[in-house]
Amino acid sequence: MKKTVKFLVILILLGGLGYGAYQNYQTKQTAPAVMQQAAPVVDVMTVGAREVMPEVGFVAKIEAQNRVGLRARVTGFLQERLFTEGDVVQKGQPLLIIEPVNFEARVRQAEANLARAKAESVNADAQYERTKTLFKTKDVSAAKLDEMQAAKDSAAAAVAQMRAALDLAKKDLEYTTIVAPMDGKIGEMAFSVGELIGPESGVLVELVSINPIDAVFSVSENQLLTLQEQFGDQADTEVDFITANGKVYPHTGKIDFVDIALDEAMNTLKLKASFPNPEQRLIAGQYGRVLLKSKRKVSKIVIPMQAVQR
Repeated sequence: MKKTVKFLVILILLGGLGYGAYQNYQTKQTAPAVMQQAAPVVDVMTVGAREVMPEVGFVAKIEAQNRVGLRARVTGFLQERLFTEGDVVQKGQPLLIIEPVNFEARVRQAEANLARAKAESVNADAQYERTKTLFKTKDVSAAKLDEMQAAKDSAAAAVAQMRAALDLAKKDLEYTTIVAPMDGKIGEMAFSVGELIGPESGVLVELVSINPIDAVFSVSENQLLTLQEQFGDQADTEVDFITANGKVYPHTGKIDFVDIALDEAMNTLKLKASFPNPEQRLIAGQYGRVLLKSKRKVSKIVIPMQAVQR
């Protein structure tokens, strides 16, 4: 009996010591956690209204203001190409030569036909004047005078006809030289020198204008209403273009086109912003963002960008 009591007392003492050690261990483990849960230090500022110029951005695509597909107006063999693909060309610059020999011959033939018609007209005029004199002396009938009048008029009409034919022949000869209709950058040639080309050949090469150039974007109906409210007139809005790498294009643009109606399918309105492009840094088909900046100040509540999370 005494041995049993002594054994229980030892067990109780050992249990107490173990529980104390366990509690001490838990205190050491949880102390850092309590410290970690302390409130973080934050910066505090007073938010208020400030006069700012509104800005809003949209995804945009660069497009040429003008794009022309050059075609042949006459049929002939392509004799010469006077440009390098990708060149910047000037308005009126010769680009392609269609073999002109046949067209030069047609001009000479038309000139000869006109000369003959003029000679016949001069003769018809003289015949009419003689007949008119004879009619006054009753030496010819009125029918003969009418005949000479008709011959005179017919000869004059023949002269006009031959002159029109000469004009057409000269115009066809002119069309053997294809010139640039505007300043721009020329693309890849679809035909090689020596090939037979004509109106049915389709587009020979494309020419696009590069300066100025447009950034095309669309806004929703709600965005449009906001723009009208905050930005006002187009003249009060400046436009920046942000390239795909996040850099701001060095030239400022302006809105020069607003579509006449919302797109029924997308419920958006198409706009264009025109940018100077003297260094040809913007290329048709390029994507980026346009940033519209109003010149009119409005009162807005502002906070630092660091405090904004998406």
